[in-house]
Amino acid sequence: MKNITTEPVLKAENLFFSYDDEKSHSLDGLSLEIKRGQKVACMGANGSGKSTFFLCCNGIHKPLRGTLFFDGAPINYSRKGLLDLRSKVGIVFQDPDNQLFSASVYQEISFGALNIGLSSEAAKKEVHQVMEQLEITGFSQNPTHALSGGQKKQVSIADILVMHPEVIILDEPAAALDPKHTQMVQHIVEELTQEGITVIMSTHDVDYALKWADEVILFHEGKVLMQGDPITVFSNRRALQMTNLEQPAIMQLFDRLCQRGILSASLEMPRELSTLEHYIEKATLSNTFTGGYTMQTESKKAILIVSFGTTHNDTRAVTIDAIEQAAREAFPQYQIYRGWTSKMIISRLKKRDNIHIPTVSEAMAAMSKDGITDVIVQLTHIINGIENEQMIADALAFQKSFHSIRFGNPLLTTTQDHHKAIRAIAHEFPDLPADTALVLMGHGTTHFANSVYAALDYTFKDLGYSNIFLGTVEAYPSMESLIKMVKSYGAKKIILAPFMIVAGDHAKNDMSGEDEDSWYYQFKQAGYDVKCVLKGLGEYPEIRDLLMEHISDVI
Repeated sequence: MKNITTEPVLKAENLFFSYDDEKSHSLDGLSLEIKRGQKVACMGANGSGKSTFFLCCNGIHKPLRGTLFFDGAPINYSRKGLLDLRSKVGIVFQDPDNQLFSASVYQEISFGALNIGLSSEAAKKEVHQVMEQLEITGFSQNPTHALSGGQKKQVSIADILVMHPEVIILDEPAAALDPKHTQMVQHIVEELTQEGITVIMSTHDVDYALKWADEVILFHEGKVLMQGDPITVFSNRRALQMTNLEQPAIMQLFDRLCQRGILSASLEMPRELSTLEHYIEKATLSNTFTGGYTMQTESKKAILIVSFGTTHNDTRAVTIDAIEQAAREAFPQYQIYRGWTSKMIISRLKKRDNIHIPTVSEAMAAMSKDGITDVIVQLTHIINGIENEQMIADALAFQKSFHSIRFGNPLLTTTQDHHKAIRAIAHEFPDLPADTALVLMGHGTTHFANSVYAALDYTFKDLGYSNIFLGTVEAYPSMESLIKMVKSYGAKKIILAPFMIVAGDHAKNDMSGEDEDSWYYQFKQAGYDVKCVLKGLGEYPEIRDLLMEHISDVI
């Protein structure tokens, strides 16, 4: 059980350390305290002193000046004192190859247990227990040099756990790991903290630090620039700028929603996406409206599928048409009608192909004329934006003509919707190489609902898909933001795909076009190998299923 005390387990007083005979100092008067049982995120630019401080905590480095205390007593640098310290303070290096040296996994883990004086039998028991805990029993006899990066990280953590440390230091634990192994390491870290072990972690991931840490320490030029709880530290924009960090996405999004009056600034600052989504979902409107129509005969039901529309017949056939056909098959007792919201597209189709697509108002009038009594209106739009609000107003103008009008939610309305959409994308692009970023293009809007895009981009990362990015053509996250994020991730290749129901003008021109404003051109100019996938979300069976679920929810 976790137990944070008020007494520091580690305390540094005015530490100095230099790698070059004091011509410069990696630690330049560093002072801090870390309480027992805390989860501490150490953050700052490369070269700010984090790793040097960690090596001092483990006794690998001895400060030139100043004092480092463990459990209230100055560290004893005798052989016996250091052996005792290293049995209590374990460090997992950023690169496991700097830590692993034994011929096999079992020998590697047992070395530490034997080194602290355990008998062979006791060491064997401890090693097996730790291997089982970290799920590495299956490769216990494998040579350490033949392990994958994730497996090496597991073994390097097991090296330390077998000695039952009171403090474990993790230097960039997710460095060079794929999303699966990053999640695995994060799960292990969470288990350590639940056992009451003080965990100190170096990381550049502000979103993870906000969610995970009890305290955040910002290092800058060998000193502590700031230390405190995550909300306090990440609210200090000047300190973040000095340490080359950005504010967590959730905090940025919450501030914008408060500035627009959508959320109240009196709400507690959220540290997890689920909390922010709960705030937003509380504003959800009732979706059922009873009309003035009194039925004289039995009911006659219909579903109106409302889409923005497209002039591209090829993508319409595999997206909008496919969604409408899915509704016919899923709800055979309902008549299916079509309505589009873009009058410009409707006009262009009429002029070019002499095809007339009804507006929402025209579709409602047609259903009334056909004797429909109860209507379900299902939007194929991504978010609850301006188009959705206008569509509801147009439909409700016919409220007196029907017994009931009910509205299904747009694609992304609840937390569950977000997770299902992410799974659909992940299934469409399985096994993305670590050097490849999938960049999704959404439309974007000036409406406050645009916050869904930034929230969904964060959720991709929160669920372990660190190389999937979502931006918008007309709002935030912008192309400029995406290039910075992809560069920070370290991708070499880019896959561009639309995050729109149809792969129409935006996908064929703004995303994959050859002109200098297109995303394809800009990523190519930035030095990336770029591939475009022209496939709208309406082509994904799981996305169509999600829209059908929204209709079922109304029924």
